[in-house]
Amino acid sequence: MGIPAIIRDDFPILRQRVGGHPLVYLDSAATSQKPRPVLDAMARYYEDDNANVHRGVYSIAERATAAYEAARAKVARFIGAAGPEEVIFTRNATEGLNLVASTWGRAHVGPGDEILVTEMEHHSNLIPWQLLAEARGARLKHIPFDAMGRLALDDLDHLLSDRTRIVALVHVSNTFGTA
Repeated sequence: MGIPAIIRDDFPILRQRVGGHPLVYLDSAATSQKPRPVLDAMARYYEDDNANVHRGVYSIAERATAAYEAARAKVARFIGAAGPEEVIFTRNATEGLNLVASTWGRAHVGPGDEILVTEMEHHSNLIPWQLLAEARGARLKHIPFDAMGRLALDDLDHLLSDRTRIVALVHVSNTFGTA
């Protein structure tokens, strides 16, 4: 069994077949599928420690808070953050992108500034930037894609300017399955 098959096997939902083919799921910006270890950890949490984080002084709330803070510290180390206070958990990419656009964006993007996205963005990474550009008088620019559904990066140097404040782009298109 190759690496892709080993990884697929860790995601129970991907064992399904659709139209006679193995399920391929590309809409992870909206809802990500969970591997078995995550499902097991979630089940343990809901069975043993389900309580409000940072809001209780009873044992399960304290365990939930400790687990939450331990996860923030682990993620901070993994991504090289200065500390756990730099890690903010959101429910999904849509919520995270809206948070960045409405906080960082409103503080750092102004009239005449530019926001660069791709033409293959999921709505979760397009609508917040459209709204921000409209509200702040900024310009939304797009990196095009070619006939094969791949980003056309040849003109990237011309798309970037001293007015570019953020480049927000998809890792893999949920429409094309390309990068």
